[in-house]
Order: sequence, then structure tokens, then C-alpha cells
Amino acid sequence: MSPQQKKILPIIVLQIIPLLLFPFNYLTSGWWAILFVIVIFVLLGIALLRGKLWALTMSIFLQGINAVIRIMMFLPNAQNIADGSLNLPFVITSTLSIILSIWFLLRLDKSDIRSTIA
Repeated sequence: MSPQQKKILPIIVLQIIPLLLFPFNYLTSGWWAILFVIVIFVLLGIALLRGKLWALTMSIFLQGINAVIRIMMFLPNAQNIADGSLNLPFVITSTLSIILSIWFLLRLDKSDIRSTIA
């Protein structure tokens, strides 16, 4: 692994965090989906380290689609239906996920990352 690849390794490894950032009760009911996401991102990480530009495009796409879906889910799920209170764990994790996804999306699209991978 080259020094340039070592520089972007944290970005490659940590880009899974926004996709898995949900309240704990959401995660326990969908463990198979978590496993699927982990497998996909391990394969994407391997492809990125091998210099495959399609993997970079797919990573950018997944971060963007995550941000869009989280924004669409935000208002309908921000309030508890039963008592009308704020669903604070969901609001916090969704906000963090949106911010991180947009940051990863913008960071992965920079020319230094693209040139390192290519």
C-alpha cells in the first residue's frame, strides 16, 4: 500500500458510519441489513484500494442517496406518533448522518482522492 493510499484509508474505512448511524432499537430489528451494508462497503473498500473508479463513483452515490433518504425520512419520523414528543435519538442520529454523508460525498469527490485512487 502506497503512502497516498494510507492517507485516504481512514476515509475509505469510516464512510460506512453515516449509513449505519441509527438509534439502537432500529439497528436491532434490522441486523441482516447491517450485515449487507458491511459486506458491500468492505467490497467497495477493496475495490477503492485497487484503484477502481467505479467504486469511487458508487461510494459517492451511496453517500448522496443516504443524505437524500435521511432528509426525506426526517420530518415524518422526528415526532413520536403515540404521545407527540420529539424522537430525540432519531433526530440526533439522522442529523449526524446527513452531515457526515454530505461531508464524505464532498470529500470523496475532491481531485486529490480521485487522483490517489486512479
